[in-house]
Amino acid sequence: MTDSTPTFDLDMSPSPRRLIPVVVGAGPRSELADRPLARGIMEAIAGSDDLPPTADLHPLIVTDLWYLNDRELMLQPTIAIGDPEQNAASAFFGGRLPTMLMVEEQYRVLMDQDAGIGHACLWGTSHAATVTAVEAFIERCLPAFLQRAALRSTATGEG
Repeated sequence: MTDSTPTFDLDMSPSPRRLIPVVVGAGPRSELADRPLARGIMEAIAGSDDLPPTADLHPLIVTDLWYLNDRELMLQPTIAIGDPEQNAASAFFGGRLPTMLMVEEQYRVLMDQDAGIGHACLWGTSHAATVTAVEAFIERCLPAFLQRAALRSTATGEG
């Protein structure tokens, strides 16, 4: 990831092929609790060496409603944050992705990095538990997620 801000034409929507959607719910609770956590993930991606500049992928926070109604965006490596009751993307991924990390009655991180697009989904049983899930994801899963996203980007010529 380069240190510079990606250049996008602000009069047009960016190509989904250049994005890593970080999906939060559209409700007030998600906006207050999960959007700041999504910004933390964006900062972790920006500070990571696991996504080479040649991948030309950039995180963008989007709502679940926008994400689930944009097929091209759903085909990009994605990180969904928030419990399935607050984030429809988490509900969508909840039954489709394998569990990568879990602390019973605390948090869950789902991620498929062996096949498919490379989606991740995480939430906790409380806000504090979701914070812990985000920290665990950044520390233990984000490098593999970004490496997979970069490989996919260059393999498909989307970078």
